[in-house]
Amino acid sequence: MEEELNKICKVEYDVDLTSHNTYRIHSVGKYMVFPTSFADVKNILDVVNKYSFKYLILGNGSNVILPEYYDGVIIKLNNLSKYEIFDDYVYAEAGVMINKLAQELVNLGYSALEWATGIPGTIGGSVYNNAGAYKSSISDVLISALVYDGKEIKEYSNSELQFEYRDSVFKSNKKLIILSCKLKITKSDKKELKDLVIDRTNRRIQTQDLSHPSCGSVFRNPTDVPAGKLIDDLGLKGYHINDAMISNIHANFIINSGNASSEDIIELINYIKLKVKEKYNIDLVLEQEIIK
Repeated sequence: MEEELNKICKVEYDVDLTSHNTYRIHSVGKYMVFPTSFADVKNILDVVNKYSFKYLILGNGSNVILPEYYDGVIIKLNNLSKYEIFDDYVYAEAGVMINKLAQELVNLGYSALEWATGIPGTIGGSVYNNAGAYKSSISDVLISALVYDGKEIKEYSNSELQFEYRDSVFKSNKKLIILSCKLKITKSDKKELKDLVIDRTNRRIQTQDLSHPSCGSVFRNPTDVPAGKLIDDLGLKGYHINDAMISNIHANFIINSGNASSEDIIELINYIKLKVKEKYNIDLVLEQEIIK
């Protein structure tokens, strides 16, 4: 398998993944490959599936909890970072950082992703998770996505992707790999957009723990009350398991205060879920993905 992968693209071995996840968990990946085209992605997956080898599509690592050792192939999409802005839509490959694209659209006076200027994830990851903020989400503006389904590369419309709150068809069907997408954009008042982003940035600085490594919100918000309020009302801010700690600023953030491991973070997640269930009979749903 290694020989075949090396014929397709760059391959690295026993990769330190600390800088490849925003929790800054120390993790090692057995293989990491760096495709530079959609054809590379297809060919890599064909090889991996041929040998029944497990794999992980990794964007910026902003919503994943990596294990201490990942004994599969990590497909890193940062080279798929082309985008083009047209009059009424933007084309973006999966490895484009959504916050950078969002800021550029704002600077050009286009409304679509202004809610995403503070999200340190990729377009691909954002579509996968149906990322959102401020009551908006990427599914609101997504026109279509180019996807490899294990057999061919084809375009899926918005309605085919089964978007729900922080969910999509990609979570239930792991064979579907996002390569690029088209997003609807509309001309808007540039100053109003910039003022909105500045206001939200200031609010984020005041209400979120941005000084420590984290993956943002840990749990989805239940229907009637924010998850952070449930956790805060239990007095759990500052509670920690080793260096995995519930933020003192935002109770729905777990931060790495030093050298937290994935086991520490998962144990803390389970503790929070238990306490919320005991007190409120609410089953919190994890927004982040535990990689095994």
